[in-house]
Amino acid sequence: MPISSRDVFAKGSYFSCCKLVSLDLNLSWMVGPNEPKTLNMGNTAAILVLLACLVPDCALGTLQLSATVPENAHVGETINNLRSDLKEDREEVRCDIVAGNKNGRFRVNDCVIQVARPLDYGVHPSYNLTVNVTGSSGRSEQVFVDVQVQDVEGYPLAYNDTCETPIRSGPMMSEDFLFDMKLTGEFMIVGVGEMSVSRYMALGNDETTYTIDKNGCLVWFTFAPWHTYDVVLFQSIWDSQVHCMQCLNGAGLVAQGQVFRRNTDFIRRCYTGPTPVMNDIFMLAGSIPLSSVKRNTFSCKFPENVSYIIVIADSSRRIAIPIRLEFEIQPVGCPPNRYGVLCDQNCTCENGARCHGLNGACKCQPGWQGVVCDIPHRTVAIIATPGDSRQIYITGSVTLHCRVFHLAAERMTWTFPNKTEKWLQGEDRKPYEDHIIIHDIQSEHNGTYTCTVLTQDGTVFNASYELQAVACPPGKTGESCREECACSHGGSCDRWAGCVCPPGWTGTTCQTSCPVGTYGVGCSSRCGCQHDATCSPTDGRCNCTAGWFGRHCSRPCFAGRYGLKCWQACACKNNATCHHVDGSCTCAPPWTGKRCDVIKIPFSNYTTTANVYPFPLSLQIAVPVTLTLLVAAILMFTLYKRNTARHAAQEQRLEETRAILELRNMEDDLAQSLQPGWLNRWERSADDLTLDELVGLGAFAQIRRGQLRVAGADVTVAVKSVRGEDRRCYRAFCREVAALIAVHENNHDQHGGHPNIVKLFGVVTKSSPKSILLEFAAKGELLVILKEQPRPNGSLVMFLSYAVQISRALNELRNLRIAHGDVAARNVLVSGDDVAKLADFGLAHDVYTTTTYVSTVQGDADELLPLKWMALESLESREFTCESDTWSFGVLLWEIAAFGEEPSYQRHLSCPKLVGILRQGVRLERPPGCPEKLYDVMKSCWQEDPSVRPEPAELERELTECRHEMDPRLVMEKETAV
Repeated sequence: MPISSRDVFAKGSYFSCCKLVSLDLNLSWMVGPNEPKTLNMGNTAAILVLLACLVPDCALGTLQLSATVPENAHVGETINNLRSDLKEDREEVRCDIVAGNKNGRFRVNDCVIQVARPLDYGVHPSYNLTVNVTGSSGRSEQVFVDVQVQDVEGYPLAYNDTCETPIRSGPMMSEDFLFDMKLTGEFMIVGVGEMSVSRYMALGNDETTYTIDKNGCLVWFTFAPWHTYDVVLFQSIWDSQVHCMQCLNGAGLVAQGQVFRRNTDFIRRCYTGPTPVMNDIFMLAGSIPLSSVKRNTFSCKFPENVSYIIVIADSSRRIAIPIRLEFEIQPVGCPPNRYGVLCDQNCTCENGARCHGLNGACKCQPGWQGVVCDIPHRTVAIIATPGDSRQIYITGSVTLHCRVFHLAAERMTWTFPNKTEKWLQGEDRKPYEDHIIIHDIQSEHNGTYTCTVLTQDGTVFNASYELQAVACPPGKTGESCREECACSHGGSCDRWAGCVCPPGWTGTTCQTSCPVGTYGVGCSSRCGCQHDATCSPTDGRCNCTAGWFGRHCSRPCFAGRYGLKCWQACACKNNATCHHVDGSCTCAPPWTGKRCDVIKIPFSNYTTTANVYPFPLSLQIAVPVTLTLLVAAILMFTLYKRNTARHAAQEQRLEETRAILELRNMEDDLAQSLQPGWLNRWERSADDLTLDELVGLGAFAQIRRGQLRVAGADVTVAVKSVRGEDRRCYRAFCREVAALIAVHENNHDQHGGHPNIVKLFGVVTKSSPKSILLEFAAKGELLVILKEQPRPNGSLVMFLSYAVQISRALNELRNLRIAHGDVAARNVLVSGDDVAKLADFGLAHDVYTTTTYVSTVQGDADELLPLKWMALESLESREFTCESDTWSFGVLLWEIAAFGEEPSYQRHLSCPKLVGILRQGVRLERPPGCPEKLYDVMKSCWQEDPSVRPEPAELERELTECRHEMDPRLVMEKETAV
């Protein structure tokens, strides 16, 4: 009966003097002329045993094994269990790998062969391991294991240079994110009629998941809405059948998303990532491309005939017409040795390799290879200094190092582009490193530099470097890069073309804005704006004229709204038609008048208005009776008032006491400055107030224009009303009322108040909602004025006059020991006679965008804080002082110099991160075109020690000097307080 070689080894105890040799043995004999006979192994096993037994000094035999392992096997994964192959389960044996284990890829643990280091098919596709097995009796044998590494598609991960992210310095934070993203949208809300800016998908919260496109530069995301606002919005998008949304940037990259609904067929329209798990009613799934370390802006397109239903703050439904949706994304990188969208993965790269921030792939340094760059690589490499070829310029210099890795170099030769050579041998050769330096680089230096190394064993290695220096240093131009190049508005210099202008600018030095009707790079794009709308020369965005809105200003205001941005509410009555441009009324008969509130009635041979009526006999009888009843009612009402007046006064005192308690929790100095009866003295009757159109709306407060009856005359006021009765709203209401009353009652001016602080007309606390009656500033917010400013020469001088006036307001608050807490351009109003007034002492935070006011948790309260305007000590303690107002005033000056741009520290920062960089001395950069002296004033306001910051009177003097230096004509003028 035939037996196998395995059977022979298994029965080794029966052939104790035999040695089984691992050979490819082909036994044959001649059975006839030219007729060899070949025996197979099954039939020759006994012959092999017989041959082996002829060998003297026998030990245990040898065993040939094989195994296959995928290259992405984890460290610790089992390759082979030698005990089961050796039938040695009951015997104590020791196994050691004695040969074939290149670079320590494997290990033996209790005679089990395991993966010890990451494998790489491209580096070593196979291993021939020799394992020495020693038994308890001292007998030994060798086992040969042939390990084949299996190639796995998509492994190892590719290191993609196009989306290489920076490495963030500093300690690891729990909220670290690979990129910063800011998402904004502009909508026309029907029924409210104002533009609103909303952050509508908070990608990065707990409802968002991410998947990395392993070999590309895409981040797949899925967002599941849970808030009613978002669910209703997604329902509207689904109903509109606009399921695929695409957003483009200037480089042609596409970010896209698709809305899915549970219990519907999964149809891929513009989403091709992993199949999402639908656990919610709706889901937005899409991809975001990362292209560079620079900030990229994506503009999303919506059909103009599509509208969405949204839920606004008062829980009522409105129709939202999308005008613009944009998001900005900028990779900020992960801390060292971390990667992933959430920076929550540990890098495994070794020997100085760079770890890709997106997928963790390793970029090996010269001399190393493998998945984690831990396998030595015998090579020669040329390393340039500077290493970035974009920093090598004409007239500059570069050093080329020829470095030898894991080799013993005998001779080194440099070959230059002109085919000349330089030998480095003997004393001229440095061990492992030799270099050449090229000074004053010119065009003739460009070409291929080759380093040839001859090793001691006679092997030749080559390395090449291609030098292509074609650009001039920054600010230089011309063939020899000797000419100066001064480009305006952020333009860059080209060696041959001179200034390369950014979008929106043209001219030899980028000094001229694009002609009307054009925009973009080279002013080559044509604007699509309609109805006399102006076009932004940078991106072509339309600035609509009064009465129109939409992406191209092609849509008229909806019924009931008119004017610029459709903000004005029509005053037409009695079903009259309101003109969408100027708000004029087209009356329906029989109504007439400016507001269509006067009626024409025929009478005899003439027509009279509805304000003049003839009195019939029945009316003449009813009037005396009515007057009699009215007198009786007045008498009864008088008696009732006498009985309730005492009770009302007691309630008013309780209201003041409650307000004082709230104030003492915030600012004890402010509470002490109020005299008893302060709230009652400023109480106004709601009957004397007439409300007009809405001019500001937030989650906790709204502002309407109104008419207040004062001494028999109507005064236009701004009515700021609380929209709720929760504690945060009430505290903000008390704070603002108390601060304004303190300013007005402690000022010695005969008119009360201060000319540069918004005037208080009274409060309404005895009816709902509680309201503050303020002076109405005809020209509106300073921030809006700054943004609409065309920026002619000298305009900054005009705006600095506003800053001087606000410094006077801060000086008044300092004398009263009152801190404003939110000094910013959005909180400065400009009156019709061009006077700047400080406003909003506590109840305006929610009216603005969430990028300005960031939600933070302090204790049990959720606060909205203007982080970028807050002083360093206020960020840490949440306390506001007159010195912290000085810091905020410096940011206000920055806003003026930047013409309304939002302050930026290059990326969106949380409160702890902002504190960290401010402690390191980082401050806002000088705005383009800002005079150095004005920037010095700003920086003096941002000193870390509050006690050394300038006082308001000093700021007023320094700003006045800045104005005089910017416009010498003002030197002869005397700055007088308005």
